[in-house]
Amino acid sequence: MTEQESRERIVAQQMLLARECLDDAAAAASRGSSRLAWNRAYYACFHAATAVFVARNRRFRKHRGIIKAVHEELVPEGFVGPEQAVAFEGLYAQRLDADYGDFLDIPREQVTNTLETAQRFVAAMQAAIDASARS
Repeated sequence: MTEQESRERIVAQQMLLARECLDDAAAAASRGSSRLAWNRAYYACFHAATAVFVARNRRFRKHRGIIKAVHEELVPEGFVGPEQAVAFEGLYAQRLDADYGDFLDIPREQVTNTLETAQRFVAAMQAAIDASARS
């Protein structure tokens, strides 16, 4: 397998993980598991962003690194708007609260908004991958 083929497999796997996380987030939300829904929504976005940067032959050691790269690269290139990049960063903060916060009561409407934000972000990452494949 060539390096390019290997990278393409990783990109496909990361996007599959992103879609699975979106499904998991929706299922958790429907069960009333708001903390898990937030966690899975963030990881859907994280895997989708990872796929974009793997396609560009870039890897990051920390979550903050990929968030910064989304702001610095994908926003100027027009793949995501500044509000989506800020939302991705917000999902990271929400995930930390959900995973480590002691007292967290998440309104259902906020969970719904989080899921919609994650779906839009994953779709934008797929569009960035598709655009890279065409160029």
